[in-house]
Amino acid sequence: MRRRIVLSLLSLAMSGAAIGQAPADDPATVVAAVRAAITERYVLPDTAAKLSAALADPQRYRGLSGDALAERIDTDMHQVTADKHLGIRYDPKMAAMLGSQPLPDDDAAMPPAMARMIARHNGGVRAMEVLPGNIRMIAYDGFEWGTPEAEAAITGAMQFLRGGDAYIIDLRRNGGGSPGAVAALASYFVPAGTPLMHFEMRGRPGEATTAPKAPFSLAGKPLYVLTSGGTASAAEEFATHVSALGFGTLVGERTAGAGFRNDLLPVGKSYVLSVSSGRAISLKTGKDWEAVGVAPGIAVPVDRAPAAAQAAAMTAIAAKSSGDDRREAERLAAFYRATVTPVRAGHPLADYAGSYGERRLAVSGDRLTTSRGGRAPSVLVPVEANVMVPEGDPLSRFRFVEKDGRIVALEVERIDGTVERIARGTGA
Repeated sequence: MRRRIVLSLLSLAMSGAAIGQAPADDPATVVAAVRAAITERYVLPDTAAKLSAALADPQRYRGLSGDALAERIDTDMHQVTADKHLGIRYDPKMAAMLGSQPLPDDDAAMPPAMARMIARHNGGVRAMEVLPGNIRMIAYDGFEWGTPEAEAAITGAMQFLRGGDAYIIDLRRNGGGSPGAVAALASYFVPAGTPLMHFEMRGRPGEATTAPKAPFSLAGKPLYVLTSGGTASAAEEFATHVSALGFGTLVGERTAGAGFRNDLLPVGKSYVLSVSSGRAISLKTGKDWEAVGVAPGIAVPVDRAPAAAQAAAMTAIAAKSSGDDRREAERLAAFYRATVTPVRAGHPLADYAGSYGERRLAVSGDRLTTSRGGRAPSVLVPVEANVMVPEGDPLSRFRFVEKDGRIVALEVERIDGTVERIARGTGA
């Protein structure tokens, strides 16, 4: 399979030799090179003809250069199609990187600058976190591939997830990358040899992908994948596999709908063109996601997706637990649900504010906070009418005691069952 290298959030790949290497980046030369590349490579021949025609008037580009020329060409192309993989930008550094070492065949070595970039990005794995309830979450911002560092990053991230009782993979900022990285990630959740994708390529033989053999399996535990309108291209391929093959649940918003596969090409000395050269089709559904995206199983605003996934994960964990483990999981699930769908407190927040022993409760904006002993305040999240949970200690419960319509005491209930009752200060 042709090597694919992530270059930016919406840039999947580069392949083929450099085009349009003119001695100067005059508008006529740049536009002619763009038209030639689109005519040769664009995945839909009819649309390619319309795109070329839209760029045919030289008067529209006369006197333009740099970003202004790129923006005018980009605007004219997107009058024809909303294809999110199609675009041009003024980027002399990237153009030089692409032009200095083109990839003429599948066995070509990766340009050193690309390999360094992938290493610095940690193969796209931005963060790993252990959440309350032993949910393991990774933030994966790009399906980068083609180097030992990229492969090691995925292996390391999967090894990290392996210790969790449930998994969350955050793709909300992931704009795509390599089908090879997608197959590698999917292989931890499906059997080796599972059919994944077929790529219909303009002017080249089609390509099919299957899941390789992974070092170990993560199947059998709850998996939640966070998506947004910025989840695009190869990230949508993985989202498609999660949904179609049923090994996880998508949480968040519908994805971008960028379903084509693209080549990234230098134009002249200073411009970089992304041109859609292939169509990605799921071997499970027989469909692509171009212009429609992938719908989540749990639809919530993108900023609430982590909490919604944590609530679903803890609910699933609780269903398989017993005793103290079940009690802990149910408490965490209730807390996460309340952060997704706020619960109204039984009184105005000011009615709870005041001193309870050495603990101080105060209203901050539209939230109630708790602090003591000089520690930083923690927000209290209502989970029932007069029951709140501190964000910094979500296994505890703050139950407010009411008498004659007034809050008179606070009962702090720990996960071990102990309860501390504290009278409200007389001056409160």
